[in-house]
Amino acid sequence: MVPAGLKPWQQACEATLRERSRADALRFWGRAHEGPEGPEPPFDYRFEHTQAVVRLARWLCPQVGADPEVVECAAWLHDLCKRLGDPGGKDTHARDAAEALPDVLEGTDFPESKRGAVRHAILHHVGLSLSHRLEPLETACLWDADKLSKLGAASLAHFSCISGAFQPVDTAGILARGERWIGLAEGITASMNTPPAQEEARRRLAFLKLHYGQLRREWANPMEEALP
Repeated sequence: MVPAGLKPWQQACEATLRERSRADALRFWGRAHEGPEGPEPPFDYRFEHTQAVVRLARWLCPQVGADPEVVECAAWLHDLCKRLGDPGGKDTHARDAAEALPDVLEGTDFPESKRGAVRHAILHHVGLSLSHRLEPLETACLWDADKLSKLGAASLAHFSCISGAFQPVDTAGILARGERWIGLAEGITASMNTPPAQEEARRRLAFLKLHYGQLRREWANPMEEALP
């Protein structure tokens, strides 16, 4: 159910994303729980991730003077066409989402004059690092919000819910992958476009390092816990 109080374009974006992400999650998991509105997947990663990006976009835009409508709309739709566990092939989800934009917004109150900026932001959100700062500001803000969502406590919750569906996992494997992820997270943090996102990324990166450091102390070196 889409929350009340949203503008028609927000309702259209959220409803479209919710429908597609739930269908894809049900395909991916291959099983469901019965919810009040029908079958529900064990975890709808795409929708949870997108909600995090939207919240971050709403937080970031006022601080840097970006157009909040452009960035939020792009946040809702940036991964609209991405599929969980999609096998091989060229990743075209950004282009596909940009092409779907007119259909999603048709008949809504989203300004026609801003749709090109939404499309540009969606097309340029891909990748975990940047060689240069993105422009315009709205495109930079979507990239920052998307990548911030991959750092911090919520990202760990999402990872914990989804990781076992891709391959068998154990604590040692989670630790090893987490420590490898720290290197990528450092690259993400260094690539942030805006000062508020840079500062928040550094806080989240520090948390991730503490988390995996604690996990290593508890699991890989358990006897160290007992030393005086």
